[in-house]
Amino acid sequence: MSNTLNRRDFLAQTSVGLAAGLTAASALRARSAPAKRPNILWLVSEDTGPEFGCYGYPLVHTPNVDRIAREGAVFTRAFTACPVCSASRSGFMTGMYQTTIGAHNHRSNRGGNFMLPEGVHVFTKYFRDAGYLTALPYGKKTDWNFKTRVKPYDTGNWGDLKKANEKGQPFFAQVQFSETHRKFKHCKEHPVDPAKVTLPPYYPDHPIARADWALYLETINVLDQKIGEVLKRLEDDGLAENTVVMYLGAHGPAHAR
Repeated sequence: MSNTLNRRDFLAQTSVGLAAGLTAASALRARSAPAKRPNILWLVSEDTGPEFGCYGYPLVHTPNVDRIAREGAVFTRAFTACPVCSASRSGFMTGMYQTTIGAHNHRSNRGGNFMLPEGVHVFTKYFRDAGYLTALPYGKKTDWNFKTRVKPYDTGNWGDLKKANEKGQPFFAQVQFSETHRKFKHCKEHPVDPAKVTLPPYYPDHPIARADWALYLETINVLDQKIGEVLKRLEDDGLAENTVVMYLGAHGPAHAR
């Protein structure tokens, strides 16, 4: 069975899964054995497109993201309403269109004083309300076009995830990667030959364009290595078995169009 999903298939399967989950939860309650809630780990990279092996892209070496795809589900249709840094993050952190909350212009936070509309919160609030520890380990980037009404995260320390798990408290953690943000980074282990890249059709076939695109692909390889390090730490800390891992790019690559 294919592990790729379009939006309609995902919604249909989620509905079936939800019904099955509710049935299972009812049975567990009947036996007075509540289900252990899963931890959730978001891996979010800046300025990244679908140039990974799991999407059939050549020349890259992405075993860690490919493993996430192989063991889970691959989304074949993904969209962002405002495909630029802070505006995109403003949308996925609230689950709302950026134009609805006035966050659609990049870094338009009006000096840090623009408050989210009444009743609108970052989604981590709802995890906290549900008893989850919320964490932003490693990266501290909260570059949004608004000021939050509540503290967005409880901690920035990875070690607190293991402590919460030992207490029986589930966690939501969000690890952000800046590798694919310019300036791009060479990957010594898996270099990419500019002569072999296939440029987007709207780019001129020029040595500068080829070199830039090849370096972007090398940076994808570096990003995958960093993701692998986080996944290994998750396993080393005994947290992998009960953690749902999701990787996503914050928006498209740092290239024209």
